[in-house]
Amino acid sequence: MRATVIKRWALVAVGLVVTLSMAACAATKQQNNSGAGHSHTTTPAASPTSSASLPAVPTATPGTVSASSAPSASVWLTASEIPFGATYNWVLFTGSADGGAPIGTADGNGVYYVSPDTVFQAITACGGPSLVLSTPLGAWQRQFKPTSGDLLDIAGQWISVYPDATTAIAAWHRLQTAYAGCLAQEANPQITLTETAQTEDAMAWFHSTNGVMIGSMAPDAHEYFVLDENQIAYLYVEGAGHSLAATPNDAQVLATIARHLNA
Repeated sequence: MRATVIKRWALVAVGLVVTLSMAACAATKQQNNSGAGHSHTTTPAASPTSSASLPAVPTATPGTVSASSAPSASVWLTASEIPFGATYNWVLFTGSADGGAPIGTADGNGVYYVSPDTVFQAITACGGPSLVLSTPLGAWQRQFKPTSGDLLDIAGQWISVYPDATTAIAAWHRLQTAYAGCLAQEANPQITLTETAQTEDAMAWFHSTNGVMIGSMAPDAHEYFVLDENQIAYLYVEGAGHSLAATPNDAQVLATIARHLNA
């Protein structure tokens, strides 16, 4: 395992300064969620005046994509396969009464298509949103909400589809570089970044603020990436629940994701 100490609110990766918002990480981690969360969902809200203190409101431009580009139904993990399922009893999230819903165009079975021109402040904890949306075909996401445990926590899965395997491999190398290059910034409290499992085509990372709340950043976040032919799967679980401070069998989680991609 590799551990990197990250200080402050920003990560410098591949020449980009990116605000780190480890909250609900699914191209929308809930903005109506007072806890940490990546912006993977959208709710009616005014645009913030300072991106340094508030997560930017993701904007989406409707896009079109061939149905043949969409990932197969078999790529998606079931709720019971999401890490920490025994604690959270995850259920698929397709929207709430207050208007909150995953960003994108509903594509059935809780899947939302996200066009590549959709603007996010952050999706992954390291690097910019383009690491997930660098493909002209866009990406698809599903989100999960807990029915027990800390109800502010969130989980989700992204599938980025590329025109061919060569393009996907190039995107995979950019992801690897971004995570290997998350550099420390001045300030406290310290954030730890640990690689918990790795193969040539898969990697898992655990981020922690060590119990300290920093802005909208999730105190604990688990991220998983798997490359398979022309697809990259990204799975995340994050929030403030005490259970998330533990590290599950991440090698097994990566194997489960890979099995779905190969199905």
